[in-house]
Amino acid sequence: MASARPLHVFISCGEASGDRYGAALAAALGAAAPDLRISALGGPRLAAAGAELVRDSSDLAVMGFAEVLRQAPRLLAARREVARHVATAGVDVFVPIDFPGFNSHLAARARAAGVPVFWVVAPQVWAWGAWRTGGFRRRIDRLATVLPFETEYFTSRGFSVFPMGHPLMEEYGDQERYEASVAARERDLDARDGKLRLALLPGSRTQELAHLLPVLRVAARAAKTMLPERRLETVVSCAPGLDAEHMAEGLDEDVTVSREPLPELLRGAHLAIVCSGTASLEAALAGVPHELVYRTGRFNYWLARRLVRTDRIGLSNLILGETLVREHIQDDAAPLPVATDLVRWVSRPAERRDFYAAVRRLRAACGRPGVWSRTARAVLDLAGRETV
Repeated sequence: MASARPLHVFISCGEASGDRYGAALAAALGAAAPDLRISALGGPRLAAAGAELVRDSSDLAVMGFAEVLRQAPRLLAARREVARHVATAGVDVFVPIDFPGFNSHLAARARAAGVPVFWVVAPQVWAWGAWRTGGFRRRIDRLATVLPFETEYFTSRGFSVFPMGHPLMEEYGDQERYEASVAARERDLDARDGKLRLALLPGSRTQELAHLLPVLRVAARAAKTMLPERRLETVVSCAPGLDAEHMAEGLDEDVTVSREPLPELLRGAHLAIVCSGTASLEAALAGVPHELVYRTGRFNYWLARRLVRTDRIGLSNLILGETLVREHIQDDAAPLPVATDLVRWVSRPAERRDFYAAVRRLRAACGRPGVWSRTARAVLDLAGRETV
């Protein structure tokens, strides 16, 4: 008697954070169901985790309305390629990870083909485009939420919600390690002299680099001038898939471009200037005092101002419902004001103590480790497969 074919899960993600999450989920799925087949739209981490890449997603991570329009032919071609695979390759569960502009259409195609959809990282319809909520509900069988307030929001709107907790707690959830790194950071910040390390996190998309890296570079230079006795050392984080040599062009000779994994880089940082998005939440969970910076093209910003319904953009600020981190947005994201506010962290220990107190609440709100093993079991449960 022929044995049953292995369960086939397809994971779809389109940017560095999604690739990172997809790789973690793939590993957890493999541990729970060793005979599983995983295919994917993803990047190098998913491939390293053993997924069969149907298409590399490295060139799909575009940001902003104008950029999406310019790249539409390439995005549509990739979407058609993935849709064909999901419909014809015997996929049993379709798992989109974030990337809603691309994945929502694929989710609809998957459900039309009878493939259940387990969506990971809820689309941010609570921030803008609430009219899209009904469409997403019809395309999603189970929705895994990562932000604390999302569970109630989506449950009240008819979704079947799985509150997975925030994936970053897998890397930042060790409380003992966190407390030790904060204590070491405080000793250095309280010293009257000595070296401090400033981390610049300009994002993982080429558009972000174009808009933010020049601002961050000049802000770091200004902060160094304001702290002559502290020997400020600057390191720029290079996300997977980006060209480190290209990033280094135009940087001062004493600025280092690093491919070090972000949790490790942040553990060694005393201060940071960070783009909005997942990286800003990582800096907060790591207990690194930082400034949040966001800039985009003028048309994108004009349109976003008319669509977005939140008065904050930083994830840590949104989760807490208060301003944990100062936000420098668009024209206010000028190098000198950013540098001036950054230097305040060094001279005001009371402000840092308030920051750490708020970070403790933030860490508690983001849940506990074990996120991916719990989520893998929920994915397999939707497919009707028992776990080991």
